Amino acid sequence: MKKKIFLYYIILIVIGVSVTGFFTSELTQRFYKNEVEEKLKNSANLIKYNISEQIAAGNKVDYNKIAVNYAKLLDASSSYTNSSQIKSSTRITFIDYSGNVLGESDTDYREMENHSNRKEVQEAIQGKTGSDVRFSKTLKMNFLYIAVPFDTPKVVIRISVPLIQLKNIDRAIWYYTLIGILAGVILTTLLALKFSSSVTKPINELIAATKEISMGNYSKRVNINAKDEFSQFAVSFNRMAAKLEEVIAEMTDKNLKVDSIINSMISGIAAVDTNYKVMLINSIACEMFGIKNGPGVIGINIIELIRNHQINHFLKETIEKNTPLSNEIIVSGPEEKILRVYTSPIKSLDSRSLNSGGIAVINDITNVKKLEQIRTEFVSNVTHELKTPLTSIRGFIETLRGGAIEDREVADKFLEIIDIEAERLYMLINDILQLSEIETKQKDSNISTHNFKSIAEEVLLILKDSADKKGIKLIGEIEDNIKIVANRDRIKQMLINLIDNGIKYNRENGSVTLKAYKYEGKIIITVKDTGIGIAKEHLARIFERFYRVDKGRSRSMGGTGLGLSIVKHIVNLYSGDIKVNSTTGSGTEFTIQLPA
Repeated sequence: MKKKIFLYYIILIVIGVSVTGFFTSELTQRFYKNEVEEKLKNSANLIKYNISEQIAAGNKVDYNKIAVNYAKLLDASSSYTNSSQIKSSTRITFIDYSGNVLGESDTDYREMENHSNRKEVQEAIQGKTGSDVRFSKTLKMNFLYIAVPFDTPKVVIRISVPLIQLKNIDRAIWYYTLIGILAGVILTTLLALKFSSSVTKPINELIAATKEISMGNYSKRVNINAKDEFSQFAVSFNRMAAKLEEVIAEMTDKNLKVDSIINSMISGIAAVDTNYKVMLINSIACEMFGIKNGPGVIGINIIELIRNHQINHFLKETIEKNTPLSNEIIVSGPEEKILRVYTSPIKSLDSRSLNSGGIAVINDITNVKKLEQIRTEFVSNVTHELKTPLTSIRGFIETLRGGAIEDREVADKFLEIIDIEAERLYMLINDILQLSEIETKQKDSNISTHNFKSIAEEVLLILKDSADKKGIKLIGEIEDNIKIVANRDRIKQMLINLIDNGIKYNRENGSVTLKAYKYEGKIIITVKDTGIGIAKEHLARIFERFYRVDKGRSRSMGGTGLGLSIVKHIVNLYSGDIKVNSTTGSGTEFTIQLPA
C-alpha cells in the first residue's frame, strides 16, 4: 500500500509535467511553423513579383539564376540556421506544371527527377499554396516546404528551409520539463512518505490480523489508537472477528461430524440444489468418477463435474417430478464399472417449492455382477460338461439293457466306452474340485524348498509314454540348482497341464520343449510346442474356465477345459505371471515367471 501511494504520486507528477511539456512543445512548434510559413510565402510572392516584371519587360527569365540569387539573399537575412553542415539554409526550386525542374539554388536542376509527386507541388498545381514537412535522412532534420503557384508562365515557386530552430526550441522545452519532473519527484517523495505511513500503518495491522484469521487464528484482534475512521473500523473488525470465531467453531464441529459420517460410507453420495450446483459430494463418489475431491468441487454444476448423462438425467427427473428413482448404469473408462444409482428429492423447508434439490446414492456393484456372471457361466458350463458324459453312459446302458449285453463283443465295446466316459467324468469332477480348492486359498499349504530340475524330470518321465504314442519328442533344458519354495504337487500339476496340452495339440513327430532358468531374481519357465497354434482372437480367453478353441477336438482328446484355468490360478497363488505367445500353424509358447 505504501509503495502504491508513493508510486501513484510519482506517476501523477510525471504525467502532469510531461503532458504540460508535450502541449507546450506542440503549441510552440505550431506558432514557429506558422511564422516560418508566412515568411516563406512572402519571399515566394516577392520572387513572383520580380519574375512578373521581367516578363512584362520582355526579358527572358533565367529561373536557375533567380533561384541562386534569391537563395543567397534570403540566407544572408535568415536566422533559420547557423549550422556548418548545411551549405545553404534556404533552397529555391522552380517547377513547371508537368513536374519538371526549371531551376534550383542548391543542385544542378538538369539532373533532378520529376517533382510532380511531391505533396506541396500537387497542391500548388491545383491553385493552392502547398506546404509539407519532410525529414531529410542525409541531414537528419525536418525541412519545411512552401509551394506557390504562378499561373501566367505555369510555374511553381517552391522554397524550403530546415527547421533547426524548431528542434532547438523543442530540446529546450523538454530540458526544462525534465527539471520540473525531477523537482516534482523530490517534493512528492517527501509528502508521499509522510502521508503513506499514516495511512498504511493501521491498514497493515488490519491486513496482518485478517491473514492470521484466514489461517485459522480466530482469536486475533487489532489495536489501533487513532482518533479517526480507522479506530471505528478496528472496533467493528474486532466484533466481527469475535462473532466469526463463535460461528466457525460451531460449524467446524458440525461439519467434522457430517464429513466423518459421509466419507466413511461405502456408497457414493452427491447432492445438488435446484440449479444443479453441487452442495455435497463424498470421497467415494469422487473416486468412482475420477474427480479430485476438495473445496473447489462444491458449487460446480453437476453436469461439469460428473460427465455422465444418465446420472444427470436421473437427478433432473427426480428434482422435476419430485419422485425417487433407481437404475443401473455402466460407466466406461480404463475399467468398466456397473453402478446402482438411487436418486431422491431433498425436502424443502419452503412450502412454496416442491424440493430444494436432489441427492444421488451410488453403489459400485461391478464385482457383484462379475461374480454373478461367473457363477452363472460356471453352473452352465459344469452342467453342460457333466451332462455330456452322463448322457453317453445312460445311452449305452439302455442299449445294453435292450439286449446288446448278450453279444459279448458289442457289450465289451460298450462297457469300454462307458468306462472312458466315467473316467472323463471323474477327471472333470476332480479338476473342478482342484480349481475350487486353489481359488479359495490365500496361501498354499505343504510348502517347502525343492529342486526344480527334479520336479521337471519327473513330469517329463510321467508324460513320456503319452508323447511316444504320437511321436512327440520331449526336450528338457533346465538349469541346475534352481530352488523353488512351493507345494511340489502343485508345481507338478502346473507343468503336467501345460506339457500335456503341448502333446495333445501337436503335430506328428513334433516336439515339446521345457526350459527353466533364473533371471533378475525370478524363475522363468517356458513350455514351447510345434503344434497347431492358437488363433489371435482366442489368446485373451484361453485361461477362462471351460473355454476351448476347438470344442469338438478338445473333447475328443479328453480335455475338460479347466487345465489352463488351473495353471493360471496356481501361478497367481505364488504371485507369479503367465503369458502366451502363439501363431496359427507355428506352435504355442507359455512363459511363466515365479519369484525365486
